Amino acid sequence: MEHLPENGPRTAVPDLGGDRLELLAWLRRNAPSLAELYEGAVTMLMTNPPGHVRLIAHAVREIRNGLPEAVSGPKAGGRLDYTSRVDGILEAWVQAGLMPVELTLADLPTPDTTMAVSTTAAKPVLELLRDHQMARERPIEAARRLFVGVAPENQEHADALQPIIQQWLKVTKWFVARAHDNGRCDADCPRDELKRQFGLFEKTLMAVVRGFYTAVSELDEILEDANS
Repeated sequence: MEHLPENGPRTAVPDLGGDRLELLAWLRRNAPSLAELYEGAVTMLMTNPPGHVRLIAHAVREIRNGLPEAVSGPKAGGRLDYTSRVDGILEAWVQAGLMPVELTLADLPTPDTTMAVSTTAAKPVLELLRDHQMARERPIEAARRLFVGVAPENQEHADALQPIIQQWLKVTKWFVARAHDNGRCDADCPRDELKRQFGLFEKTLMAVVRGFYTAVSELDEILEDANS
């Protein structure tokens, strides 16, 4: 089966099964860029190109991180503009005489635990640290946003959905741990385990997108597969 996108030809890939086609169609409607990552991950799972374990893991990581925003909109508060904030801190520290105007590695002041920092210089640092902590969305909070964004009625079933949320976090964590090069090669990850974990990822995501009742009805089977 050959998929031909609008922007040009694509290498022929093996046929996708019914559930995968359904999931791919849902992703294309709701998050087209993530749909490409999913299709690419499936293709690599089938064709085993060099580096496929890390590339598949990275795709799953991007899907996990990107879906909550795709289905429920940006997190309240938006993203921090670190460049502007750090520029403001640097300006305040230069004005307070704590940093030289032209900063180089050779100009770094010697750390001194007794150095006094004025309120004017300390405040923007503390504010940035506070806002950084507030902006860091915990995985479980992102997962809840995903589940509610897909089906707002899920908000009423938060307790019943907790096991499937935990399973989503567990299986995506497996891929996140393998998303960056750590000196290990594809051969270091058992083929059967990679396929099993990706299948769990797909099955859990499918349960999410099909709504609360499907998620609950399929939970036992998903957990049985996860613990086998």
